[in-house]
Amino acid sequence: MSKAKQPECQEGDTIKGQQFAIELVHQLVVPTFVLDAECRVIVWNRACEQLTGMPAADVIGTREHWRAFYSKPRPCLADLVAQERMDEIDRFYVAHESLPDTMRDAQAENWCVMPLLGTERYLALDAAPIRDAAGRLIAVVETLRDMTDRKLAERRLRLIASVFEHSQEGIVITDPAARILDVNGAFTRVTGYSREEVLGQTPALLKSDLQDATFYQDMWQRLNETGQWQGEVWNRKKSGELYPEILHINAVSKGNEITHYIGMFLDITDLKNTQQRLENLANYDSLTGLPNRVLLADRLHQALANAKRHNQLVAICFLDLDDFKLVNDQYGHETGDHFLIEIAQRLLGTIRVNDTVARLGGDEFVLLITDLEHPDELNAILGRICDSIARPFQLGDIALGVSVSIGVTLYPLDDSDPDTLLRHADQSMYQAKQSGRNRYHVFDLQAANAILVRHRELERIRQALQHGEFRLYYQPKVNMRTGEVVGMEALIRWQHPEHGIVPPLEFLPLIENSPLIVEIGEWVLHEALEQMDQWAAAGRPVAVSVNISAHHFQHIDFVARLRAILNEHPDVSPHLLELEILESAALSDIRMMRGVIAACQLMGVTFALDDFGTGYSSLSYLKQLPAETLKIDQSFVRDMLDDQEDLAIIEGVIGLANVFKKHVIAEGVETPEHGLLLMRFGCDYAQGYGISRPMPGNQVPDWIKRFKPDSKWDTWANDQQGHRLDTPLILAQYDHIKWVRRIVEAVEEPGADLTIENLGNPEGCRFGVWYHNEGRARYGHLPEHAEVGATHCSIHRIGAEVIDLRARGDLEAARVKCEELLALKATMLNQLDRLQRSAAAGADAL
Repeated sequence: MSKAKQPECQEGDTIKGQQFAIELVHQLVVPTFVLDAECRVIVWNRACEQLTGMPAADVIGTREHWRAFYSKPRPCLADLVAQERMDEIDRFYVAHESLPDTMRDAQAENWCVMPLLGTERYLALDAAPIRDAAGRLIAVVETLRDMTDRKLAERRLRLIASVFEHSQEGIVITDPAARILDVNGAFTRVTGYSREEVLGQTPALLKSDLQDATFYQDMWQRLNETGQWQGEVWNRKKSGELYPEILHINAVSKGNEITHYIGMFLDITDLKNTQQRLENLANYDSLTGLPNRVLLADRLHQALANAKRHNQLVAICFLDLDDFKLVNDQYGHETGDHFLIEIAQRLLGTIRVNDTVARLGGDEFVLLITDLEHPDELNAILGRICDSIARPFQLGDIALGVSVSIGVTLYPLDDSDPDTLLRHADQSMYQAKQSGRNRYHVFDLQAANAILVRHRELERIRQALQHGEFRLYYQPKVNMRTGEVVGMEALIRWQHPEHGIVPPLEFLPLIENSPLIVEIGEWVLHEALEQMDQWAAAGRPVAVSVNISAHHFQHIDFVARLRAILNEHPDVSPHLLELEILESAALSDIRMMRGVIAACQLMGVTFALDDFGTGYSSLSYLKQLPAETLKIDQSFVRDMLDDQEDLAIIEGVIGLANVFKKHVIAEGVETPEHGLLLMRFGCDYAQGYGISRPMPGNQVPDWIKRFKPDSKWDTWANDQQGHRLDTPLILAQYDHIKWVRRIVEAVEEPGADLTIENLGNPEGCRFGVWYHNEGRARYGHLPEHAEVGATHCSIHRIGAEVIDLRARGDLEAARVKCEELLALKATMLNQLDRLQRSAAAGADAL
């Protein structure tokens, strides 16, 4: 019986084993199910239920119909465990029998829809066969692995990588030390650097140096404080080209420690260019490119603020072209537009760098003239503008000419707001139109009126030139030692119809910095050469020197114009023409001056440095200037008898002339004593009122015939070295003459100061000191010396009587005594002359 029951026990054990295996599968945390040979689900554990949402009761025993729980378009779980898989798994194992069991599991994975849960998951399926003792496939154990999170992570990583690589923004990732770890394609396209070139570098290799150190210090401070920064930066490409970018930097932290920096930037070159174009459209005139009304308003506000801050003036000038409508009407608007462009260019060429020209529309322009210290500075600028516009225009075959009317107001003399200032300038422009056009009018303020007066004066001088009211007078230049007339200096005079002869100092300074000085300078050259032509035709050629202003001499066409003027007078030798330029003007741009002087000298013209000694008088400059003659300024000559310093300067200038082998001439000689001292120091050439006043050209020939040098000069003409000339006597004698003149003036002038030095003390005056010391030692043995002493005492005595009578109010008696005083002075001068001649004769006898 025991043997008969043994199979039952074995069968029971098998059943129990199967149940145990099934229960074990149910307890597994890994989703596991089993298919029998018919592909029916015979085990569906709890992990499968939790993963799929499908209870075991609905799945156990099913085969095909459980697919209904799943739907397309997504693959479903049934696609992984279809009927065909049994044969497929069997074939797989047969083909890989030689492989270890651990390597022969069949696998599959895909996205599956879980309709009951309303989700989809990414599942991986692993299948292993179960065979009977005969090796037949009787079941398959399959496990499911939920790989959804990993797949989503992989998808995110691929997405991130795609975004990183395909982003239009340049991206750079650095470590905490700002060393570059990675860059994207946009970075390389924008910067020109490859990824390999920048790895391990820092973003500093892109620095343009347009941002200073403070900029980057602020950037890092913001990054450290907030973890992010954004702004506009200028960087440099590998090619060296600069470009602007919008940059965002974020610090990536883990805990309190920064692990990375991520920078994202966008090249905004096109945006900047667009902004510039839009700004140009908004702020600049489309036709001329000048600032328009919008930009003008901004610059006007800035100019007014700066003027108030620096205590300067701003001129607001409103310009309107005269008769521009005729240009449009006659030649059409296209020509008119080209004409306005040319006008704009000329205006830009006449103003300074800090000034502004704006176009309001049509033919209306506004000028802002800034940084003016005084209203007078504006005059030259407006003069240039008027002259520039007045020059003819050539547009193709069309010749055009217009003038301009300008209205001006000055801030803060006109302390109005910007709109009012423009309105005042506009009003003044209309007043300029009403006054005859082709002029400027200043808004009615006191300082502005001064400019208007100056403009009127310039206009009057211009009219004088046009109407032939100027004359040339000629002052002789002579050799005092030989008595020879060596030339004439041409001096301009204004023959005013109402005021008579107007001297040059009353009108030349007004035009010194205006274009009018060039016109007058050329007129003087023409007149002087014409007069020289007449003298030469009469058989008496005379050399003439002409003063040339610095503004005229520095004119770009000076050499060419001088050549043309000389060519108009072919009978006059250029060697007879001397140009006088001021020493200070010659030294202002010595290189340019040297070039112009040399070019003129090639024509035969000579040069003199006028007013020498009043400028720099540097030995270096004197060596570089090729002028043939130095003219000692009359301010030194006039006071040389009274001022020892002036006398020393004259002696020094003469010495310099000798060292540099230049001629020297003194101007301002007013007395014989001036000439004697100049001869004593070696200057024989002179001019001045003591020789002759300037005269009209037709009087020159007769004056030359009659001229005789002063008798004192003739006396000492043969004293080439000046050894016999008593310089202290000359100075003392001149001082005595002035002393007598002062007494006479005290009688004739009401309220004159009657305090005369050394009035009753003949030994205390300068002449008396000389007489009793150097004079006695040198001439005491001569009888003329005693005669001079007696006359000198008489002069002091009579002088004291004159002043006493004048003090008591007896003017008539004082005048009679003055006659006696003047006679004594003449006597003493004759005695002094005899004294010196006698002494010279004695010296010659020895």
